[in-house]
Amino acid sequence: MQVRKSLLLIASATSLLGSSQLVSAAENSEVAVPLGIWGLDSAILPVSGLYGQVLLPSYRASVAKDGNGDDVSFAKTVPGIPVTIRGTVNAKIKVDAVVPKLVYVSPDPILGGRIGAYIAVPLLDKSREVVVNVTTPLPVPGLQQKIAQGASHAASGNERGLGDIEATAFIGWKYESLSIVAAMNVDLPTGSFNKDSQVNLGMNSYSYRPLISAAWSTESGFDFAGALGYNISSANRTTNYKSGQYLQFEYVGTYQFSNNIKAGLQGYYINQTTDDKDPSGSSAVPILNGNRARVTSLGPVMSYLSDDLKTQLEVKYFREFSAKARPEGDMALVTVSRLF
Repeated sequence: MQVRKSLLLIASATSLLGSSQLVSAAENSEVAVPLGIWGLDSAILPVSGLYGQVLLPSYRASVAKDGNGDDVSFAKTVPGIPVTIRGTVNAKIKVDAVVPKLVYVSPDPILGGRIGAYIAVPLLDKSREVVVNVTTPLPVPGLQQKIAQGASHAASGNERGLGDIEATAFIGWKYESLSIVAAMNVDLPTGSFNKDSQVNLGMNSYSYRPLISAAWSTESGFDFAGALGYNISSANRTTNYKSGQYLQFEYVGTYQFSNNIKAGLQGYYINQTTDDKDPSGSSAVPILNGNRARVTSLGPVMSYLSDDLKTQLEVKYFREFSAKARPEGDMALVTVSRLF
């Protein structure tokens, strides 16, 4: 009877998931760095004016990787249980968003370039369905499945609402075929955060991301661009959890098929360079090997520009691979831009 009581307690808590390494290198499996949003136009400033954009990203992942890039497994010793409980953990991650974005590019030259700024307001629909499978035979019939179901439910959740607003200032220069843009991105803690929730709309911290991008245009119609950024986050204002710093690299190559249509390949690479820190031990998922995340992606991109040069439609698809300490999935992104 005591064994049954102990196992049922596990089923209603997250203690089994405590060693699952189901992390994305930030508190409770969240990632602050927006991936795939950057594009060729971010490295080549458009004509001066006020632009409105709507971004529609959709991310799906059904595979979770540990810090070694392997499928997630766990081994947990529980007081009162004579055997080590072993099993596997996986998760289905869904993130859909509508992100209105307002961009302004000044016509007046400053420091030999043009300056501008934008603000992006993400409206998010996030969910995580965790699947725990206990592989160790247990002495009480049926409790193996009950533990797995209870732990899965405890680590799952969904939220909808406003995320963390991003504000950015930039300056760009044009040198014949070469374009360079330097930017400073700041993520503001406007999304809701609950330390007891497995899914949150915001990080409850500030993130600062300096970024430098460059683009090379050719007369043959080929364009190549890359952007290098570095993300630094402050500690969570409630839990004092501090996510590690990230190196972020995005790359794109396209060909101009006509005056209106451009297509090619785009991808991103993210590598966490410093460990997560949880001085108060508040995270539901403990820090293992620093929770250092890494992932690479590649996929097609295509854009259409209207004849009056005022409206652009861009479609992207990314396939992630070589993930460590985070989910590995796919993202689609549709962006509509309009010059007022």
